[in-house]
Amino acid sequence: TMDATKDVSIELDGGAKEGVQFLLLQGKPINEPVAQHGPFVMNTQAEIRDAFMDYQRTQFGGWPWPKDDMVFPQDKGRFALIDGKETRPPASTAESCSS
Repeated sequence: TMDATKDVSIELDGGAKEGVQFLLLQGKPINEPVAQHGPFVMNTQAEIRDAFMDYQRTQFGGWPWPKDDMVFPQDKGRFALIDGKETRPPASTAESCSS
């Protein structure tokens, strides 16, 4: 936990050969219990077990691609595949999300 009212010093190891990037996020506490396991974050261990079972059963709706590590050309842009049909965001949304 970081205190946003205080300066924070971050130093890169002297032996580092390249610069680094990091992402700092903040949020307000929601005062709810937290249970976490792997990629799942819920409120209870029972919800974690349910999430694992849902994932094992459906992989959250299934993976429609022939390979687990599918990579599309960058110029394809943003799209979703729903019921076998590709959909794209409106042009104004796609432009604002690509920067």
